[in-house]
Amino acid sequence: MAKQLKALQFMLYSPFGNNKGVSLIEILIVIAIISLTLTNLLGLTSFSLRTTSLIRQTHLANNLAQETMEEVRNFRDGTSWDIDGLGTLTTSTDYYPQKYDTPFKWQLISGTETINGFVRKVVFEDVRRDGNDDIIIVGGDLDPSTKKNTVTVSWEERGKTHQIALTTYLTNWRQ
Repeated sequence: MAKQLKALQFMLYSPFGNNKGVSLIEILIVIAIISLTLTNLLGLTSFSLRTTSLIRQTHLANNLAQETMEEVRNFRDGTSWDIDGLGTLTTSTDYYPQKYDTPFKWQLISGTETINGFVRKVVFEDVRRDGNDDIIIVGGDLDPSTKKNTVTVSWEERGKTHQIALTTYLTNWRQ
């Protein structure tokens, strides 16, 4: 009887014995681990694709904003400040540049413009300076020969609005 009991104990604890239940549990654990890993990889891939798309859109918007800034500079250079140039524009109003005539000249049209899903606008603000001739936000004296120029390009992606804004100061360099 002791010999049979030893043989039974050997079968129960032996890796070569009848362990069908343990193998099934091990397989279920491995399947669960693989499922979690694949789910996390799919989530990471989805996040990566969204991020790549946002980076691409941001790059395109930044290029459009820089191009718009150059077009406004060309407008300033091709006009007379107080006659048909930046000195005559209404502050806090949306504008966008548009080509006309040959050779190409630029004009600023009131409103916003949509280009391939991107909305661009240019807003001009008056500039004030203190006694040291530094630009200040509040107070000071109005500088009629300088305008603050803010170009904003916005777009919508997945129901969320994104935007790029570039700001510079343009002067009446001909005076």
